[in-house]
Amino acid sequence: MDNTPENKKVPPRKKKKKRKVNPIKRTLVVIGTTILSLVLIVIITGSIIAAALTVYVLQFVDQEQIDIELDSLDLDYTTFIYGYDENEALVELASISRNADRIPISIGRVPQHVQDAFVYTEDERFYEHAGVDWKRTFTAFLNEFLGFLGSRQGGSTITQQLVKNVTGDKDAQWDRKMREIFRSAALEKYQTKPAILEAYLNYIGFGGSTAGIQAASLKYFGKDVSELSIAEGACLAAIPKNPEHFNPFAKGRTDDDGVFKTGKQLNLDRQKTVLWQMYKNACISKKQYEEALKEKIVFADQSARLGDDSESGIQSWFVDMVIYDVIGDFQELYGIDQDEASDRLYNGGYKIYTTVDINMQKAIEEKYKDYTTFSETVLADPPESAFICMDYNGNIKAVVGAIGEKAGSNIWNNATRSKRSPGSCIKPITSYGYGMEHNYYTWSTIFTNKPLDTEIIDEETGLPRKWPYNYNSRSWDYGGYFTFQALQRSLNTVPAQLIEQETPQAVFDFLQNRFQITTLTAADADIAPLSVGALTEGLTLKELVAAYQVFGNGGKYYAPTSYTLVEDASGRVVLQHKYNPIQSISKESAYIMNKLMQTVIEGPNGTGRAAKLVNTPLIGKTGTSQDWHDLAFVGCTPDYVSGVWYGYSIPKEIPTGTYYSSSQLWKNIFGDIAEAEEGKEFPECPDVKELYYCTTTGLLASGTCPTGAVGYYKSTNVPEMCSGHHTKPNTEETANE
Repeated sequence: MDNTPENKKVPPRKKKKKRKVNPIKRTLVVIGTTILSLVLIVIITGSIIAAALTVYVLQFVDQEQIDIELDSLDLDYTTFIYGYDENEALVELASISRNADRIPISIGRVPQHVQDAFVYTEDERFYEHAGVDWKRTFTAFLNEFLGFLGSRQGGSTITQQLVKNVTGDKDAQWDRKMREIFRSAALEKYQTKPAILEAYLNYIGFGGSTAGIQAASLKYFGKDVSELSIAEGACLAAIPKNPEHFNPFAKGRTDDDGVFKTGKQLNLDRQKTVLWQMYKNACISKKQYEEALKEKIVFADQSARLGDDSESGIQSWFVDMVIYDVIGDFQELYGIDQDEASDRLYNGGYKIYTTVDINMQKAIEEKYKDYTTFSETVLADPPESAFICMDYNGNIKAVVGAIGEKAGSNIWNNATRSKRSPGSCIKPITSYGYGMEHNYYTWSTIFTNKPLDTEIIDEETGLPRKWPYNYNSRSWDYGGYFTFQALQRSLNTVPAQLIEQETPQAVFDFLQNRFQITTLTAADADIAPLSVGALTEGLTLKELVAAYQVFGNGGKYYAPTSYTLVEDASGRVVLQHKYNPIQSISKESAYIMNKLMQTVIEGPNGTGRAAKLVNTPLIGKTGTSQDWHDLAFVGCTPDYVSGVWYGYSIPKEIPTGTYYSSSQLWKNIFGDIAEAEEGKEFPECPDVKELYYCTTTGLLASGTCPTGAVGYYKSTNVPEMCSGHHTKPNTEETANE
């Protein structure tokens, strides 16, 4: 038998029986394996993420500044401007803001129920978490992927919202959220919950430009936040979720059911959610909850916009002036430019207390809206005009910068900013005032009406002529003798002689230093500028009127001011006007100049006779520039010194015979206000001597003098007695008396 391997018979293998596997067991194995794989994936992924986060956090902490100083948050607050009415009650004149209408308020003034309305609507675990509500964050994260809550849910806490807003870090990337979380946690380490909530309530928006809870309370309810009811507080807490939809003054929108609802309806719908959150968190009782739901909410008048001073919303001329003045003072105080000073004022939450007389301001503005105040005939191309009034401490009471309806806010003001020629209005504060103060002349010193030894070229004829000439006569009408009362006629020859004798530089220094005129140039230290007002740049009506204070208050000059005090948002005084008078001229000089300017109004040849009042003493001076480009009048009553100017913005000759004279115009504008001062008098000066003088020699009259008149003399500068030798003709003004 062949036993080779090839021929060897191999017994057949027995077939193994197939083992039956339980299907349930198999399923469990598959599930277990899958779960284990997922767990491993999660662990590995989590480790990678944790490592990445660790690296990121270390880099973040190392590179980013996570501290946020709540005390120095760049919040924009509304600035308020106030005046006092006739009963000394504080009146809001205007509120101004550029980026937001916001009024700072401390958390202590916010009722607890108002605080709770915001906390338990926006962040119900606010008092429990350390800046980040992880439960809320995780829920929002899962909902972002799974959508089990039906809509996107915010996971930010009040602290996170504050951090996001104040840092301006609103990047949509995930690393922004990480920065926000770390910043919030850091903030809560060194700030209290009340401090964070206070900053939040002062910061958040409430629709439009309104920001902060105090401004919102005033806008929507017309009341201080401390006066809000539970229902009203809930209405405000309903707004921040979507200020442009849920603020009560919003236009409204169509809801998910296709029903259009107004802003008030949408607000009240959400208010119910807020009240429920308050009740659910035991902030209010069931009774309070039910009463709040039933309370009828009365919103403020929607048309009453915060800060409007008139129906048109345009600021008054006075408010414009105050803003301009404070910006200028901020520039000087902080060493900043105009734009930065303006931003600081508009966004700083300041309180400005002004010097305005509210009733006077309104009355003057009404006069300036009426063209018949200026002329019986309205020209196609009428001149402009401006007016300003102040008291004898420099407090500005009223100002108007142009004729007609005011065109806008913060526009050009001709009373405070235009530099124009004062004409003969300069004479009392230069030639006459200087000479009287320095005892160079007396009331009765006699001058000849003659020009200087100077010739100019006549623009009309091209021929040389003498200078100066008098505006009320031809250039060849010289002659006659005049005392200081040449001021009554506004002769130009006499003050030109005075300036020449006094020396221009001395008078220039007197004008600049004693009256704080800021617009003079070196070229103005000359006879023409100082005698007839032909200044290089001119001066402002405000400066001119302020200089005339000295003639009604015993010689004192006070810097003019439109405000007394400026406080910042914390109540700290940052600007305060200091009433530090300059004794510009002596009491005796002031009194005599007062009497002298009385002749301008009362004298038979006075250029200001049209301004004469019935019941109230008035002194003043008219002014006309050489080329008839500018006309002015400054008048002093016992209570006020005020002035008017008119001329074209681009200088050109004013049509004569069309507009009222400057003295008549002053009376049209201010006469009725001045007449209300009935019974008042200018202060007396007992040292001044009231004596008779000889009208021929200007010396004190003796028994041999044929004519005499009353004069007023300083105790230090009384003329000698007339000897009786009368070699000069009588002065012309005495002949007319």
